[in-house]
Amino acid sequence: MLSPHRLPLHTVDQLARGGGDEAALRLLSDGQLSARLVALRTLLDEVSTRSSLLGLDEAWDLLTAAQRKSPSLVRDVLVQPQIGIWLADVLRALHGTMESAAPLWVEVGYLSCVAAAAAHRCDIDFALDVPVSRGVISLPSLGIATVQAAGPWALARAERRDGRLTLSCRGHTVRIPDDEHWSPVRRIGPPGFLPLLDDVDPRRDYRAPAPPHRLTDLDVARWDEGLNQAWALLSPEHANALSALVSTIVPVPSLPGGRPYSGSSADAFGAVLMSEPLDSTAFAEALTHEVQHTKLAGLDTMQPLCALGGNAYCYAPWRDDPRPVSGLLQGVYAFLGVTDFWRARRLVAASDRADFEFALWRSQTLHAARFLRNCPELTHLGRRFAAVMVARLSGWSNVEVGSEAGRAAWLAAQDHRATWRARHLTPDPMAVKELVEAWLHGQPRPLGAVPHPTLSPRPTSPLPRLELRRLWLRAPTEFTGRVQDVLATATAADVRHVAGDDEEAARLYVADIAARPDDVQAWIGLGLADPGTRALLLFPELVVAAHAEIAACTGEFPDPRALAAWAGGDRSAGG
Repeated sequence: MLSPHRLPLHTVDQLARGGGDEAALRLLSDGQLSARLVALRTLLDEVSTRSSLLGLDEAWDLLTAAQRKSPSLVRDVLVQPQIGIWLADVLRALHGTMESAAPLWVEVGYLSCVAAAAAHRCDIDFALDVPVSRGVISLPSLGIATVQAAGPWALARAERRDGRLTLSCRGHTVRIPDDEHWSPVRRIGPPGFLPLLDDVDPRRDYRAPAPPHRLTDLDVARWDEGLNQAWALLSPEHANALSALVSTIVPVPSLPGGRPYSGSSADAFGAVLMSEPLDSTAFAEALTHEVQHTKLAGLDTMQPLCALGGNAYCYAPWRDDPRPVSGLLQGVYAFLGVTDFWRARRLVAASDRADFEFALWRSQTLHAARFLRNCPELTHLGRRFAAVMVARLSGWSNVEVGSEAGRAAWLAAQDHRATWRARHLTPDPMAVKELVEAWLHGQPRPLGAVPHPTLSPRPTSPLPRLELRRLWLRAPTEFTGRVQDVLATATAADVRHVAGDDEEAARLYVADIAARPDDVQAWIGLGLADPGTRALLLFPELVVAAHAEIAACTGEFPDPRALAAWAGGDRSAGG
């Protein structure tokens, strides 16, 4: 069942540009199948040394028989995302690096469920014991049965005779597919892409086991319509990648405040977790983003691009927290796809929204990719991959966008970078001392480069101004009336700034700082609204620290605008 894989450099370069032809995508898929088979072999070797976990030979023999009859159908079962999650978790449990709520015999016994699903799909009759977990029997790629058991963990009998599959436990039999206690996994989407919409399998969410949460027929119809509409917006490259690599969409709740969520994981290769998108464009963008993660996970399984380990110290323009190099690599590749998505969208449907998203992610992703290219944690192949991404993004640098959308994108990028600095960087103490002493003595700001600050990660919260800018571009005439319905964390100063009234916004930001001197959102807002306070966009951590130290020395907080203007080199300001 295993075969060697070769990864040509031209294939790596093709993927690094954000694409991937049919051969490249097949190679990634084949690599995942091989990884699953190696993990299965490892599991069997581990179990063979533990007498308490013997008895999997029957399941393995059945899986082997199915493989001989129909390799393609068995492949379809083995590459299901929950199989990857299960293999990763059970091997960690066997090695003692992870605790499981279920007994080890239940976790290991899931192999029988895999074998039963594969044999049924291959039209093989059998009889086999399968585990029951909290009243649920899961058959990957098929669905789940709910049965009555004496406790949370039990054994049931799976039998297939003359094409009819039944699951029996304690005298209760579920007859598939017509039984009311059977919940099949449903498919949605257009003819070219028919993923499972998995709302039932306990292992469907790679973040943690999840009980079944059956969607109504109306919910499924809405997901189906959304996916069909999103599919029509995708480029051929991204559509082909989805068809080749993504087998399952898992509906999950939105983030707090109704913010949309999407995610994927190398362990759950082939699955995309999503909250229901706001519209078809958001749906298509999320799919593009996640299939990029999926491609990179497949490539990294075959040939690592980044050395293991490493601290979280990188600035990622799409995250509020510092990231390790491995996370930055994933993010750059995902947003290379997002940038390409918006580049294509603006060619067929010109709008301020498309211009803004393209300009924002073109700038931010290129900024991160250039930093990534020089990270020592990357392997030789990883540095080549990063260099190709930089070249692709740089090729879009001269694409013109509308002036309003372009300025909004520039402000959004400055906002995020400066806020990240103010939250996570601690200025050099001597630099703060020199700045404070110069201010107190009415002297110009000390000349010379600002010493490098140190990274001190702190708790974060989402910034509202990015969503405010999107709202303004979509509906400027409805902006003021809709703000509080959309973003409860936006301040009056934020609203005035995004609406273009920077003079009033700056006044309100100063008032917010007077009330909350450590309010990072207000400090950076002031830097955006008042061009004279540009130091707040360049080294905000130093200005904020000096502001607090001056107050500690004098008992009074200095004027934030005057201090920031002076720190930026305005010699007319000062203490």
